[in-house]
Amino acid sequence: MINVIKWMVLLVAALPAGAQEGGFTWPLRLAPALTSTFGESRSRAFHAGVDLKTWGETGHPVQALADGYIWRVRTSPWGYGRALYQKLADGRLVVYAHLEGFAAPMAELVQQAQQQRGRYSVDLYFKEGEIPVTGGSVIAWSGESGAGPPHLHLELRDANNVAINPLLHGFAIADTVAPTLQRVAITPHGRNAQVEGGHDPYVLNLRWQPSRGEFIGVRPVQVLGPVSISALMYDRADAAPNKLAPYRAELHIDGELVFAARYERVGYGDMHQMYLDRPLAAFKGGVGRFYNLCRLPGNRLEFYEGPSDGILNLARGRHEVVVVVADVNGNESRARFGLVVAEPPVIAGARIVAKANGTFIEARMTDADNRLVEVELASSRDGENWRRVDRRQSRSGPLKWQIHRNASYWRIRARDPAGTAAFAVCRLPDDGAAVPTFALERRPHADFVELVMRYARVPSASPLVRVDTVNISPRQTGLREFRVAVPLDPNDPAAGTVLLRTPKAAVQKVVLDRQLVKPGTAAKLTYANGEVELGFAAASAYAPFFPQVVAFEPSVSTALVPAGPAFALGPEVSFDRKVALRLRYDRETLPPEKLGIYREVAAEKWSLVSNEWDAEARQVVALVRRLGRYALLADLEAPEISSLQPAEGAVVDPRPEIRGAVRDQGAGIGRETDIEFELDGRPLIAEYDPEAGRVYGHLLEDLSPGAHRLVLRVRDMSGNQAEVHSEFTVR
Repeated sequence: MINVIKWMVLLVAALPAGAQEGGFTWPLRLAPALTSTFGESRSRAFHAGVDLKTWGETGHPVQALADGYIWRVRTSPWGYGRALYQKLADGRLVVYAHLEGFAAPMAELVQQAQQQRGRYSVDLYFKEGEIPVTGGSVIAWSGESGAGPPHLHLELRDANNVAINPLLHGFAIADTVAPTLQRVAITPHGRNAQVEGGHDPYVLNLRWQPSRGEFIGVRPVQVLGPVSISALMYDRADAAPNKLAPYRAELHIDGELVFAARYERVGYGDMHQMYLDRPLAAFKGGVGRFYNLCRLPGNRLEFYEGPSDGILNLARGRHEVVVVVADVNGNESRARFGLVVAEPPVIAGARIVAKANGTFIEARMTDADNRLVEVELASSRDGENWRRVDRRQSRSGPLKWQIHRNASYWRIRARDPAGTAAFAVCRLPDDGAAVPTFALERRPHADFVELVMRYARVPSASPLVRVDTVNISPRQTGLREFRVAVPLDPNDPAAGTVLLRTPKAAVQKVVLDRQLVKPGTAAKLTYANGEVELGFAAASAYAPFFPQVVAFEPSVSTALVPAGPAFALGPEVSFDRKVALRLRYDRETLPPEKLGIYREVAAEKWSLVSNEWDAEARQVVALVRRLGRYALLADLEAPEISSLQPAEGAVVDPRPEIRGAVRDQGAGIGRETDIEFELDGRPLIAEYDPEAGRVYGHLLEDLSPGAHRLVLRVRDMSGNQAEVHSEFTVR
């Protein structure tokens, strides 16, 4: 909020300017150091430039990279905050963002525009020749306006307004540090694909092996069908310890390059395709920093090269995978690990039965790859400590052992020569105990839904799953957990109806949705008896999929009130064109103008997406870029205002600082027009800092001696208003 004055311009104009390779001047009078690089992940888009480190400080002179002219000046509480746009002589554009203040004449022009329009945010454009600048001249001061802590965001765009990597265009930094590879993730694609016997991405830890000078996977990973590789990785440079994005990544299979990415340029119309380059799945310990080493359907980014799209469908057997990562300076690291393509054994129909001649555990084992499989029987009293009872080589077919009743738990485990395994655990029946019940979770994928059954206690037999007339064997994944993949087919009326049964318990019926969304086809689909509506444009979907909608009770903070159930919309895919989400409102006890569609961003943390109200349809409407967990919530609480300065009764100098602290835990404060400062009945320009929760009033002249009245008025996005005032005296 500091207004730059002219003597500061004169003071710093004489400072020396450091030339960079390629004719650019380093924009700060500090040793070159970065906090972020081009192509890093942000919440909704790629990072389009580099961030220069200011070591937690603001107010450093910012100098023009080269000769040119000021093309645009913008101020906003959000995003880039205060920003300058400079056109270079060759037609390229440089953006300097998060500034604390502008040098002359930009500072005066911005101040005039703010006073004329009565608001802090202005967006001014200039023609060539109006505000010329020379390389090395001071044009602004670094700050922390908009998003993020103190730093200088620098962006370089080509003549077509495409963001290009500044580190490749004469903007170099010292870097002798090779990138680090932490983990890789292997993701299956489709119902017939598996990783480690399941349908979830599998994260493999890497360790550094000094003798080989590379990172090594801790063990081979079993896969089947189409899979892709993602890498959790980062780079560092010499001057600061910040984790940076790498520049180049390559995927090699059995010594052959199959896919590569170079983060060099990205168009602003494609920034949202970050969701295709970075996995949406929240891999533990690396959210946002995994990089896909593949091109998913619909991905038109210009990063990629190589002979394939990186979706691997490997022949059976063992394969060597090498991931190579490098920074712009050519420092290179690699990771090596193995993939074993094999179909795991299957143990189906495991159960414990009591017969006249004893108690038996029975199952059926099959393995498509191997004639003989090692099978082991073990017992346990507590389900944790196991004792082997028998081990044998077995062919596919029925398995049966007579067991004693001194142990409650019995486990059958099959392991094939490739090391892939399956198991089944049963508990001795207890005639006096209640029939085990389970909680059901649905995990939607593009063409199937994985049903996860979690039992309160271990059943005496595996659950039975039937789709139409076909029995599907669930896979046991834990002592009390079973999973089954149910295929979806829009042409099969029974494909979405699933019958789940635990022995001696009632049958549970699950109906899955079979409405198909296809690229190139617009669709309007309804779910949950009309409570949810999804409107897809023809250009929305990247690939075909079956949306699934499951209602649940939202857990919210005290600032929000649920207007009905929340809905989990899956699978969590992203869209090229935003999708219209409509939630119906039927409750009469909540005012419609207080309602909004919120997205769950963390446990009990909801963020407003939209509060557009369709009164005729009694729906609230939001345009969403991806599926997830959404709810219709009401915000009935006004924002909180505190620390108004000057305070009530204060005696101050003629030019006091005018500010206040604001906080809203519901819909939030999202419009500048909803923040008003009044001094003696006259409006002041109010500058809002969302991250700090502060509002500053721009006072352009000294106040006259005597009494004055200050009012701060704030409204949230639901229209709830708070107001505080103070009476103070100027000495």
